[in-house]
Amino acid sequence: MSKQSHRTCVRMSVKDYELLKEKSAAAGLSANAWLMAQMRTNRPVLHREEETWEAVRFMDEAGREINAIARDFNSGYGTAEQLRHAICLLRDVYERLRAVRKMGYLHAA
Repeated sequence: MSKQSHRTCVRMSVKDYELLKEKSAAAGLSANAWLMAQMRTNRPVLHREEETWEAVRFMDEAGREINAIARDFNSGYGTAEQLRHAICLLRDVYERLRAVRKMGYLHAA
């Protein structure tokens, strides 16, 4: 009796198939074994989860504030306090995205 319980078909271009063969040969695995190993080791890309959308909303808001500060600096009216605020916003954006990535959401999209 076969241990195989499910079968799937993956359609790909000749170029993609050649790449699959190269990568699986380099790993010393069959194409199927290499694909299965990739599924076990790569975290999924999850989109449109609430955590991701919250980070995107925060980035949009922070981006608008940073752009306003940049316009002030370009006009010659920027202050050191505005610059500190922009740096804090960038830090906060980075921390939000880092937290989302730790949850397994690799792309904020």
